[in-house]
Amino acid sequence: MKASLLASESTGGAVARDGFGYQDAFVLQHLPLWLAQAAFSHVVSEAVGDIEVCYFGQGGTTVRTFIEAKAYALSWSAFWDEIKQFKKVHETSPTEFPHFVLLCRDFNSTTAPLVAMMSRLRGVGRSYDATSPLLAQTRDEILQWVVDKKQPRDLAQFVVDRVDFVTYADENAHSAFPGEVERHLPSINLRAKDAAAFREKCVGMVTRSARSPVTRQEIEAALVDVLGPDASLWARTPTALALGGAVPPFELGLVVDPFNGPGRASLSAADWRHLSAHGAAIGEFVKRSRSRTGIALSGKQRMSLACLLGYTFAAAKGFVLDIDHNGERFRTDEHAQMPEPFFAVTSRPANGDIKEGVATIAFPTEAAADVAVATGGDFALAPRLDLASGRAIDGALALNKAVAEAKSALVDFRSRNQLERVHLFIKAPSHFAMVLGHRLNAVGRIQLYDWVDRRYVATAVLA
Repeated sequence: MKASLLASESTGGAVARDGFGYQDAFVLQHLPLWLAQAAFSHVVSEAVGDIEVCYFGQGGTTVRTFIEAKAYALSWSAFWDEIKQFKKVHETSPTEFPHFVLLCRDFNSTTAPLVAMMSRLRGVGRSYDATSPLLAQTRDEILQWVVDKKQPRDLAQFVVDRVDFVTYADENAHSAFPGEVERHLPSINLRAKDAAAFREKCVGMVTRSARSPVTRQEIEAALVDVLGPDASLWARTPTALALGGAVPPFELGLVVDPFNGPGRASLSAADWRHLSAHGAAIGEFVKRSRSRTGIALSGKQRMSLACLLGYTFAAAKGFVLDIDHNGERFRTDEHAQMPEPFFAVTSRPANGDIKEGVATIAFPTEAAADVAVATGGDFALAPRLDLASGRAIDGALALNKAVAEAKSALVDFRSRNQLERVHLFIKAPSHFAMVLGHRLNAVGRIQLYDWVDRRYVATAVLA
């Protein structure tokens, strides 16, 4: 039998909704935590599971944490019936339902040993590398314990891979709510009466969560409503974007290590387009799920990746970047500039009817010789724009001036020469490339290049 929204396991709770204050309390108390998780989209009660916490997944899919809530300790057989139901749901939709939680007020003496072992594995076990022999030994011991209790090995493996066990008492959910807000949403400071007002708005959402999802957007709207004049602090709180080798659970992010490493010379144009499409999908999710459009990210990326990320979350699309670069933070909604010029600009017109041009931006060291090698042959007669400076970026004023001059020069270069494509070479601090990409509207198609293995290679296309 397949799992379904119409199955008796799914509909029974919706029919008897008035008797489920326990799971309502859990949802209420955990709303601040979920709001702090960047990928959180919505929560719904009495769908397939008692509670389903829904997140943005790779490719724009919805990934659900399935929570079964019991306000009592389950018997041995009922405990394993729940696990079997979890497994059935996972097998019906494995990508949609990768993670399960059995939530109980308590676990009895027969199930508590397994819960304790899993708590060790999920708790202190996280401090070990995934390949640690100690972790492997612990998993094997848990598997053997379950098998010794006459349960199938594949069910034991499912528990180890996909199930968490949580003990929860609901008596203090209302009084604990303000503390949860303070703990998980540190950028705001709610007065006691405002915290109480926010809690009551959330209670109203939770009590109808069996009829329709409680969305991030409406939770944030309720928060803004009670914040009143202080809402600007929340509005400036950016959404974190993780950039690395993997995306952390419940967060938004892009796997960018291949685009920063030495192997990026072998990446295809399709690889760069695929990364850009993933970023664009995240951007669309951010815009439809919250009014805040700030994106917090690290500016320490390779040149093409930095520029592509800035372009993906562009100012023209309504985003604000909050960039961490060597411990300094730069926000792209702060526009003040230093008064003096940053670049020395030189240009050369086309020799013939050439619709592609070459632009270089290099500071504080020059890149002319390396670019000359990369642009020989077909581009030897192309129109050329060179921006050079001996200055360094010593703060936001210099950064904004450099980006503004570079953007203006590129727009003028493209327009004056009627170019269909600009081949852009940047040798500069990476946060400059990111902010330049962020502001590169009205420049047309741009081919980026990276310096890899002592030569320039074509990378991403901005179009």
